[in-house]
Amino acid sequence: MRSLTLTLSGRALAAGVALLLALVSLVSVVAYSIAESRTTAAAQGQQPMVLASGTTPLGITSSSYQAVTAAATTSKPKVVVVATGGTMAGKASTRDGFTSYRAGTYLMSDMLDTLRPEIDQIADVTAVQFGNAGSSGYTMEQFHALTLEVEKQLETADAVVVTTGTDTQEEFAYWLDLTVQSRKPVITSGSMRPWGAGDTPADKAVFGSDAPANLYNAVRLAASQQTYCFGTVLMLNDEIQAAREVTKTNAYRTDTFQTREYGVLGWIDGANITLGRAPARVMSCDQESWFTPFDVSKVDPKTLPRVEIVMSYQQAGGEAVKAFADAGVKGMVTAGTGAGGISGAMSSERSKAVSKGVWFVSTTRTGSGSSYGGSNGVLAGEDLTAVKARLLLVLSRAFTEDFNQAKDWFATFGTPTFEQSGAASTIPAGPGGTSVLLTSTATAACNGRTASIRVTVTNTDSVPIDVRVTSAAGEHKFSKIPVGSTVEHTLTRGASLDAGEAKLVAYKNVDGAGVQSTSTAAHAAVTCR
Repeated sequence: MRSLTLTLSGRALAAGVALLLALVSLVSVVAYSIAESRTTAAAQGQQPMVLASGTTPLGITSSSYQAVTAAATTSKPKVVVVATGGTMAGKASTRDGFTSYRAGTYLMSDMLDTLRPEIDQIADVTAVQFGNAGSSGYTMEQFHALTLEVEKQLETADAVVVTTGTDTQEEFAYWLDLTVQSRKPVITSGSMRPWGAGDTPADKAVFGSDAPANLYNAVRLAASQQTYCFGTVLMLNDEIQAAREVTKTNAYRTDTFQTREYGVLGWIDGANITLGRAPARVMSCDQESWFTPFDVSKVDPKTLPRVEIVMSYQQAGGEAVKAFADAGVKGMVTAGTGAGGISGAMSSERSKAVSKGVWFVSTTRTGSGSSYGGSNGVLAGEDLTAVKARLLLVLSRAFTEDFNQAKDWFATFGTPTFEQSGAASTIPAGPGGTSVLLTSTATAACNGRTASIRVTVTNTDSVPIDVRVTSAAGEHKFSKIPVGSTVEHTLTRGASLDAGEAKLVAYKNVDGAGVQSTSTAAHAAVTCR
């Protein structure tokens, strides 16, 4: 970290910012009871994450997901911020210079220092200064290097935050989403207003700058591990968006990033992180199919193919398509009208280019909706925006010469969707199809000088059930409990019993298939004299 020499006014301002951030961190509405381990972590100086849906939001059943999110609540994660510059690191000419500034001026290490000590309570945070420029100035070779840097940091870090300019941040995010070979969280963030107007980030904060809050919340989200297996997500304006779906919609507003049709993944309110949905790829979190085939460490960055974008409009000429094909581009994305239509002149030149080996992707210029179909050298971009379809085409051309393979990648990695139809043939529509329905109690009492546990079981299922009970006082099996019936049995052992629970393993048969469920019934301690 670089040492900072602050003026008295700079120190006062920094203290004010720190106080404000501290108040934001402390004000939270806890949506559920916090586990004792989190309370212990807080007592040791760590600020625990508060998850709006418990430790496994969205009902994600992945064992990998559950393991990492649980660990994040009891220890301080390591987060690395890989900085590339942009408005977040921008220096304004005046404190009210919302639009007059030089992007990529401040160093990330200095910016993080202004957020201490608060940010140190949620993560062990360090910085890597990958670059310091506006987002649109980066090349595809630099994108390649950025992926390798992120992967290098993820070897030892729990998560990475990548800060970029917002102009092409959706492209940064989607490139990382397609190429990073790690399930660990990758968060991109930036800001719409520059950080400050002074010589250091601690001096002369720009009025209403969103930069410090966005950086702080991006680290908070990364530390929570809640986007493990989500791929890359974008966090700006307290909102969490999927890299594949989000797009910049306004040149100046702080809420510029929107996910049309789909909506946000979730949001951050102080210490509360709420997730309402997840990208479809999270369903394969525990499988190797989660990883994309685009391991860029196997590709020379200098050989990344050139891919361009052309837009159709009223009486659009075909000269641009011809010129790009003659220049040797490997692929083109057409941003067409409506569902992807292009003019007759463009279509004619596209056919000629296809005959020369150029691959095309059809997308819509409308900003939402899909372009389907595709044949004869034309891939369907579906609802990918033109700029994102371009990135997927760059990678497809870099990793295969087989057009049908690329078609498959666009249909799977390019358009991941939830698939539930298969469940219809294996999971009944009504309750009880995947578990045995029952209620139970375990009551400790004295029978003379002998301690006992009276276990009761009520069959609330639609078929007869068997239940095996195991407890500190012994075992018992109830056989063929009729629907709606309640049975009981008393188990005895010794003069006393510690507080504990009876374990109930229940069985039933549904259409020739066995179903099993396990539950417990707690009982108090008892001593008999």
